[in-house]
Amino acid sequence: MTEEEKKEEIEQEEEDDSLPFPRARIVKLMKEQIGSDKQIRSEVKEAVNIWLGELLKKISQEMGNTQFGSVGVADFQRATKPYDMLADILKDEERIKLSVDKLRSDADHIIREFDRFFEVVRGK
Repeated sequence: MTEEEKKEEIEQEEEDDSLPFPRARIVKLMKEQIGSDKQIRSEVKEAVNIWLGELLKKISQEMGNTQFGSVGVADFQRATKPYDMLADILKDEERIKLSVDKLRSDADHIIREFDRFFEVVRGK
C-alpha cells in the first residue's frame, strides 16, 4: 500500500458527519484537477465541502420555487442559470471591455462635436 493510499484510507475513516458530502469523494475530484503531486490542506477540503453544501442549498431553494408538484430538469436549469451565466460573462470579459472602450470613444467624439458646434453657435 502506497503512502497516498494510506492517507486516503485515513481520510475515509475520518469522515465528518457534520459536512454535507463525503470528504473522500470531494478530495478525489479536487486531486483530478489539481494534480496528485500537490497536497491539499485539510482546511481547504473542509471549506470546499461546506461551500458546495451552501451552493446546493441555494440551488435547491430556487428549485423548490417550482409551481409543479415535482422538481424537474427545467427547474434545475432555471436554478443553475445564474451560475452558468457568470461563467459566460467571464469568458466574454475581453469582448465586454472592448465594447465599453468603444462606447467611451464614441462618447468622447460626441462631446468634441458638441463643443465644436456650440463654439460656432456662440461665434468663437
